[in-house]
Amino acid sequence: MNTRKIGTCLTGIVLGLICAASHATVTEEEFRLLGTTLTPWGTEKAGSPDGSYPAYAGDAKAPPEFDPRKGVWPDLYPDEKPLFSIDAKNMEQHKDKLMEGQMELMRRYPTYRIDVYPTHRDVWFPDYWIKGALANARNPECKTSPDGVGVYGCWNGTPFPIPRNGYEAMWNHALRSNMNAEYVSTGYLVNANGAITLLVQTLTYNEYPYNNPAITPYEGAGQYYQRVHNLNRLPARDVGGQTMLWYPLQFDKMDQRAWSYTPGQRRVRLAPEFAYDTPSAQMGGTMFFDEISIFQGRMDRFAFELKGKQLMYLPYHNWRMHLVRGDPAQLLDPHHYKPEMVRHELRRVWVVEATPYPGVRHMASKKRFYLDEDTWAAIAYEGWDHSNKLFRVMFSNGAINYHNGGFLSFASSMQSYDVSRGQYTALQTQLYPGSYIRMDVPWWSETELAPASMTHRGLR
Repeated sequence: MNTRKIGTCLTGIVLGLICAASHATVTEEEFRLLGTTLTPWGTEKAGSPDGSYPAYAGDAKAPPEFDPRKGVWPDLYPDEKPLFSIDAKNMEQHKDKLMEGQMELMRRYPTYRIDVYPTHRDVWFPDYWIKGALANARNPECKTSPDGVGVYGCWNGTPFPIPRNGYEAMWNHALRSNMNAEYVSTGYLVNANGAITLLVQTLTYNEYPYNNPAITPYEGAGQYYQRVHNLNRLPARDVGGQTMLWYPLQFDKMDQRAWSYTPGQRRVRLAPEFAYDTPSAQMGGTMFFDEISIFQGRMDRFAFELKGKQLMYLPYHNWRMHLVRGDPAQLLDPHHYKPEMVRHELRRVWVVEATPYPGVRHMASKKRFYLDEDTWAAIAYEGWDHSNKLFRVMFSNGAINYHNGGFLSFASSMQSYDVSRGQYTALQTQLYPGSYIRMDVPWWSETELAPASMTHRGLR
């Protein structure tokens, strides 16, 4: 795999600095890069020498027709056309910018192709996030636990703008800039024969205590970086079913907390099995719980290695597919998303590889993550089984949050391919009439987020 190694992937000033001891505060020389050659959250501002990858601009503006109350997100670039396409016939000439998973899908399905559009580096972040990222970089208490599993002392900003290792990079993904959100989304399973089955429609509330300046760090709600509640609305047999998950910052000391509610039983139960490589039944079994949002959960079963940066063709700026309503066949082909509905761009990504520790049980023998440099969001992933066969390929169809900054990574849809079975799921789509993504939503009270509250929400 052609990745630029750490130390050569940033500006020349960083050479030799980024490989310093793990968990160390950035040096004065490194800190001066943040806000000059790098953004305050660590993005390399420069584009590629040949101009194919533009310099960072951070200039996105919401289109005039956008109404945040409706939660429908117009496309910023509706008139742009693909620059070129890549499929099985010409993939070899582009293979240095393609995932192994993308090439495998091209080999299997002659109809699978990638339409490449102009790259826009337009994402921006709120002022408090920028200040927080700089404060974290200067704070010697902002660090991971020795094993990388927990994080301490960081708050309200990218924790590690200049990451030393794979754990810090993955924490940048977990603690990326996200706003509280409420959304109605639908998941579909597309079987190997092309049949489309509705899996679940949920009303989701997603909050990020780590991103809230009003919350006391590492106390109460501040012990968690994300808390999410899902209420099933479809299919009829699952109406009123619920799940709730809380993800802690100090994973080295705390477990994630998970609950489920089944209307027929009228009881809330703890669900510790909602973790690691337990398949999510709601997602048709094509996704593990630690593959939610590409990666979610405790990093104690794998060694995470930061491999470097690479320019790759990956899905980005995909508001257009979220404007489709009605028949899912408008978006979903028998073996993959309709190519004309997925916008790809040349993106510079951090590559992180994870391999299991000796004696640890997990379905994956290797995981590879692609973290968008401009947002730190994981936008693609591959997993290999213990026969060294590719079994999972995932893409985020994310789009930037041009309303209040950051990325729509969790609220936007995802493609999850079960390579071994020849089927895939379309997750968190906006296909169903009445779907929306609202970011300006009030915080739930602790009473509303209490497990006991799930009982009255689950009434049919």
